Amino acid sequence: MEHRQSLILCLVYALFLVFGGVLFMYLEYEEHVTEPYEWTKLKEFALQEEPPEDEDELLVLATWLPRKCSDITNATIQSLVAEGSQPEAVQEAEQLCPLLHQVEVDYTWTFIESLYFSMTVVTTIGYGYHCPVTTAGRIMCMIYAVIGIPLTGMLLALTSDFFGEQLFKLFKAKLDSKKQQSKMIIALFTFIYIAIGFVVFIFIPAVIFMVVEDWSYLNGIYYAFITLTTIGFGDLVTGSEMKGWELYVYQICVILWIVVGLGYWVMVANFITKALKSKRLQSSVLRSAEEMKKLMQQMGIKNHDPRFLRQHSKATVNFMLQLSNIIAVQGGAAENGSLGEDAADSPSTSSPPTSPTSPMGIPGISALFGPGMNRAAPFSQLIGPLSRRVEISDTRYSEEMTALTAQCKS
Repeated sequence: MEHRQSLILCLVYALFLVFGGVLFMYLEYEEHVTEPYEWTKLKEFALQEEPPEDEDELLVLATWLPRKCSDITNATIQSLVAEGSQPEAVQEAEQLCPLLHQVEVDYTWTFIESLYFSMTVVTTIGYGYHCPVTTAGRIMCMIYAVIGIPLTGMLLALTSDFFGEQLFKLFKAKLDSKKQQSKMIIALFTFIYIAIGFVVFIFIPAVIFMVVEDWSYLNGIYYAFITLTTIGFGDLVTGSEMKGWELYVYQICVILWIVVGLGYWVMVANFITKALKSKRLQSSVLRSAEEMKKLMQQMGIKNHDPRFLRQHSKATVNFMLQLSNIIAVQGGAAENGSLGEDAADSPSTSSPPTSPTSPMGIPGISALFGPGMNRAAPFSQLIGPLSRRVEISDTRYSEEMTALTAQCKS
């Protein structure tokens, strides 16, 4: 199921990047206005409040206009040369003669540049050499980031969790339980994985950048490190000297390198977390086992074999948990059935004394194994239910061991 979820999430992520590439390519554009010089000058005269200083120039421009645009009417021309501002006349003239005022839209970003920008937004790298300048582009950039950044986090978390689990399984398969608890071993494996990450995602790509981008090797390492740490100064960017299909292939490879590289570092962090959790869990189990050994010695259950508790700790925990539950139930029933100190003198109404709580925090243990052990009930009645062994899972085992340890410490 995890494989299927990862594939679906990768597909959704890729489509989301493509959508961002198309979106920002059409939102980021520049408008260029082209109009004849004569019309620009005549329009300036027509929009000012004060009368023109050079009326002869105004008459020359007025005679030029019908020659340039035969569809314009004399009434419109007279309105343009009249005193005072005439914005309605200017607008009417531009509607009748589209050649007088033309607006050209220039899309400044190519699709690959927009796609690359989308990747830098959702990964929070943000080089800054490309940024939205239009109002619509800036609004959509914020909306795109709100959706894309959590989506990137989900992708990195899911994929890194899967591959990190594989690394952790390899770690556990190569080492026994004692070595898995060693801080030196965990640090050694962490160093190995970090070294592999530096070689694969920084040192080798730096060689490629040195050849393709004509950078120095140090600049290639610097760019790779700044990118994969999501610092993203933007002083060095890829693909600035390439065009055509080569640029598309190269930039897509760079995008894949960034996404996979970020996922690898999250995977290493995930491995470190799992290794440390495993170490803490095993240490907790060992401490609980020692507490159980002390508890068994206090109750009179002794075994001179030092490997007994280590090899049979799980069976011992099953025995102790069932035993404590039985005695706790009997102790609670006795307490509920008590009629008080006055009724305790009567043999017919007396009830067994409430089982005291042991110093270790388990109800009834001291009453069973301590000096005041109650021998009224046959021991076989207590042991009978224990013949049905109850197996507990590793998770429940760890939880019950932790709870038992806390009770022992209290």
